[in-house]
Amino acid sequence: MRTAIVIFLALALLLASSCGGSGDGKPGRKQRVPDDKLVAILTDTYLTAGMLELFTMKDSWAQRDSILNYIDVIERQGYTYEQFDATMRYYFSQKPRKLSRIYDRVTGNLLELEAVVISENTSLDQPEKNLWPGKQNYIFPEDFTRDPVWFDIPLDKPGDYVLNADIRVFEDDNSLNPRVTVYFSYPDSIGEEKRVYWDEIFLSKDGQFHKIQLRETIDTIPGARLRGWLLNHDNQPGKWEKHARIANISIVHGGDAAPVEQ
Repeated sequence: MRTAIVIFLALALLLASSCGGSGDGKPGRKQRVPDDKLVAILTDTYLTAGMLELFTMKDSWAQRDSILNYIDVIERQGYTYEQFDATMRYYFSQKPRKLSRIYDRVTGNLLELEAVVISENTSLDQPEKNLWPGKQNYIFPEDFTRDPVWFDIPLDKPGDYVLNADIRVFEDDNSLNPRVTVYFSYPDSIGEEKRVYWDEIFLSKDGQFHKIQLRETIDTIPGARLRGWLLNHDNQPGKWEKHARIANISIVHGGDAAPVEQ
């Protein structure tokens, strides 16, 4: 992690030294960002850069100039980009040792956050066993032009089964009644398939990610399977395609689910 931080902060310096023309002289008191605030800005900037790499964030911010996201970080701390630029130029050219100490504080903040996350993750008694057989993320129409994501999972024990996913359907999606369809399938006494459908979830075409969760229980049934379609739709004629995203898909048995914090 420390190497990644050093690389990122070096890029921050290049950014500050390549934009604008504030000069390298000592900025006035009103123009200079105080050390504590500069540490907070650089810490938040690093975290923002990481968040923008997340699958669920790329679609929302891909069309925006990335510099604007970092300007937002600076302004949330009560300063302007010009003040940040002047301060970074000054420290880089006139006070490199002090800048190094500021970077050490930023690194310390990030390592503390990393330790908290690791501690929280390792405190879980039992990790979830994800039964989902496919990819974790799907992009429409890149992965499929219009076909739903089909799944078919053999079940080896009774109890609750839970499906989770983050799904985003854009306003210009052309599918009819996009939804999530799930059912239990098992053979009857003469070998014909019987289906027990779960409640369907219909999806809004609002361009926002929605957390989807479905849960259902099955008794002991030999040959039972869990089947269904993510981003199912009604049939329609003509040429059309979907525009959607599916992320963070999981299907777990209730007994394998991690404990939920109260």
